[in-house]
Amino acid sequence: MREMKDSGVEWIGEIPTDWEKKRLKAVLCERNESNNPIKTDFILSLTNDRGVIPYTEKGESGNKSKDDLTGYKLAYPNDIVLNSMNVIIGSVGLSKYYGCVSPVYYMLYPRYENDCVRYYNYLFQTRELQSKLKGYGNGIMEIRMRIPISKLNTIELPIPPYNVQYCIADYLDEKCSVIDNIIEKKQLVIEKLRQYRLSVISEMIANSAYPLVSLGKCIDKVEQGWSPSPSEKNQESDWHVLSLAAVKEGRFNKTEIKLFSGDKSRCERLKVNKGDFLLTRSNTREYVGAVCLVDDVFENTIFSDLIYRIIFNTRFLLPSFAVYYFQSAYARQQIERDAHGSSSTMVKITHKDIFNWKIYLPSIEMQEVVSEKLHTLDMAFKNEMDKRTLELNKLAAYKKSLIYEIVTGKKHAFMKKLEI
Repeated sequence: MREMKDSGVEWIGEIPTDWEKKRLKAVLCERNESNNPIKTDFILSLTNDRGVIPYTEKGESGNKSKDDLTGYKLAYPNDIVLNSMNVIIGSVGLSKYYGCVSPVYYMLYPRYENDCVRYYNYLFQTRELQSKLKGYGNGIMEIRMRIPISKLNTIELPIPPYNVQYCIADYLDEKCSVIDNIIEKKQLVIEKLRQYRLSVISEMIANSAYPLVSLGKCIDKVEQGWSPSPSEKNQESDWHVLSLAAVKEGRFNKTEIKLFSGDKSRCERLKVNKGDFLLTRSNTREYVGAVCLVDDVFENTIFSDLIYRIIFNTRFLLPSFAVYYFQSAYARQQIERDAHGSSSTMVKITHKDIFNWKIYLPSIEMQEVVSEKLHTLDMAFKNEMDKRTLELNKLAAYKKSLIYEIVTGKKHAFMKKLEI
């Protein structure tokens, strides 16, 4: 068994006796090179799941790039690109490209030419280091705390001999590639299931088509939620607010953040109740207009200002039918048509948009029949997707655990196999 020693650093734990620990600044340098004057207009973006990619491949998620690129910084091939505001949730990756990036990014490269940059990139993939970085950020929201480079430079890292760094990186490249391929295949299956589910919903809604009416005829009230300002948040409060993540494709997800304890009259008015119909009024173009029925009972919980609560006139439209209608192709066409804003960032829909949308309105009796059939089918789809999502989560957790065990020298079988 390889002899180990206590590193003296909590997130690292034990390391092999011939390894060192050093502060980040001792082994990695920041590349703080400005794109002013313009040296490149090839914009790079950093994603949690795909790493560093050309901005043109990013799609509609995330922030829109600026027209003026003189405020951007340069990234080079084999730079570790790190988002100073999102690194704690895994926003870090190794660049394959030369290009310009947002000024919130840091570019890091090895101080010594013999060191392996891939090893250091893997260090940043560990949950343990990401959790350690949470305490170094400046800001209000935990997941949007900017970590100053001066603090990042003080983080202590495990440092194996440079030849071991390369062995570790090669081993992890091989193992992680296998895991990533399995994950990608499972993600494709989940996406196919998702698309098939939506096509079934659209087909059943279309087959139940009755006279076309304005949706406003079926609505008694539309209420916009509310979110506290950062200064109003109070971790000791008994009140909570549901975020956008609570509403997604017909499913209600219980996600909350703390809310302040004042203005109880407004909180009572916007309190979430079981059976509420919620719709996201602002989100990315793909997810704006997402709906759900609240299927849980809450105490002291309201909904975010990015969410509408719609109260239907049940003489005309049942919420149980509406939740499927809003996911149908016909409804989505209207939602995406009226979503206002840039296609690359958050878009919005208004009360007026909702009241002007059209709906093919079956009788209440037919709505009940269709809703029951779709609910039965939906449960089967969701059970299958949940099972596969759980498999994905287990694979992702295994990958994180494997990386940590290897980059800190704890996986002895690996060390023995490579005779290092």
